[in-house]
Amino acid sequence: MLSLTPILAFLIAFQPQPAPSALERFFAGRTEGSGSVRIILSGTSAVRTQGRGRILADGSLHLDHVVNQEGEPERRRTWRMRRSGPGRYTGTISDARGPVSAELHGNRVHVTYRTREGYAVDQWITFNGDGRTASNQMTFRRMGVRVATLQETIRRVD
Repeated sequence: MLSLTPILAFLIAFQPQPAPSALERFFAGRTEGSGSVRIILSGTSAVRTQGRGRILADGSLHLDHVVNQEGEPERRRTWRMRRSGPGRYTGTISDARGPVSAELHGNRVHVTYRTREGYAVDQWITFNGDGRTASNQMTFRRMGVRVATLQETIRRVD
């Protein structure tokens, strides 16, 4: 008797992936960022970032991210975002507590999550028309109070 299980598994594994969105196109490859973070009662400090992203076989975006903030130890983060519907993503970030959600709005992506320390993060990444740069704005809140903001310009390196 013929089993359909291997045939179905093959068809599911080799379904065509949707075309990459602005999020995947921008972060696949190397990126560098520079900007500043303003922390309530602490002042402003410089931030530099480096990223290396790739699209995995399942269509998800995997991003290894290094953050260097003036006066702080280097932080390494890993992002993994997967499409969950048209213009919507869910995923994980290594320093997030629980799921990460993202939604595309034209040339912008809105990312929300909660950090392990309990801060609510509201992030807007705006992809510029040149396809090589993006503006990153993040707000960190604790109990509804804004405690920090980040302004960054991200550039594709390759």
